[in-house]
Amino acid sequence: MIVILITLASFIPSLLMFLFMRNNRKGDETYRRNCNQLLMKGILICGLVMLFGAALRIPWNLIGLTKDKPLLDRAFVCFVVNALCEETAKFLYARKYIMQDKTKTSRLDIISYLVISAISFALLEDIIYAFSTSIGQIIVRGILMGHVPEQLLMGELYGRSIAEKKPGLKVLAFLLPILIHGTYNFLLSDGLPEWTAFAVVGLVLAETIYMICMIFRIKKKRNDPAYTEPVFMK
Repeated sequence: MIVILITLASFIPSLLMFLFMRNNRKGDETYRRNCNQLLMKGILICGLVMLFGAALRIPWNLIGLTKDKPLLDRAFVCFVVNALCEETAKFLYARKYIMQDKTKTSRLDIISYLVISAISFALLEDIIYAFSTSIGQIIVRGILMGHVPEQLLMGELYGRSIAEKKPGLKVLAFLLPILIHGTYNFLLSDGLPEWTAFAVVGLVLAETIYMICMIFRIKKKRNDPAYTEPVFMK
C-alpha cells in the first residue's frame, strides 16, 4: 500500500507539467481535448515500443554478433531497442495531433504534444517500475520526470525546423534525444568504470536544468507570435 501511495504521489510533477502544457491554449477546447486524449495513450505507446523492440531484438539475437560481447549487446539495447524505439513511438502518437489541423498547429503545440506523449508513456512505465524498484528510485523518477527533457528538446528543434524551413534540424530533433536517452541507459549498465556514476549525475543535472529553463521559456513564448501562430502556414 505504501508503494502504491508513493507511486501515485510521484505522478504529481508529471501531471502538473501536463496541466502546464495544456494551458498553452486556455480557450481552445479542441486543443485541450487533444491533450487529454494523448495523455491516455500510454498503453498504446508502450505496445508500439514493445512491437518495435521485438522487431529489432529478435533478428539481432538470431544473428548472434554480440554473443561474447555483453557491452556491445547492452549498447544495442540501450540505443536501439530502448532509445530509438521509445522516441519513435512517442513521436508517432504525438504526430497525429501535430498534423491534425495544420492551419492551427503552432510551435508551442508541437512541443506540448510531444511532451504530453512522453508523460503518457512515462506514467505507465513508472507503474511497471514500481513493482521492481525501491521507494527512493520511485520518488527520484517522479521528480525528474523521465522522458520529458528529451521531448522538450525534440519539440523545440522539430518546431524550429518547420518554422525556419531547415530540414537538417529535423535530424537533430531525433538524433539528440536518442543519443541522450541511450547514453543515460548505457551509463547505468553493470561493469562500467566508477566515473560513469558521475557522468550519469552530470547528465541528469543538465537535463533538469534544461527542463526548468524550457518551462520558463514556454511561459514567456505564450505571447510570442513566432511560437503561437500556425507554423505550417508560413
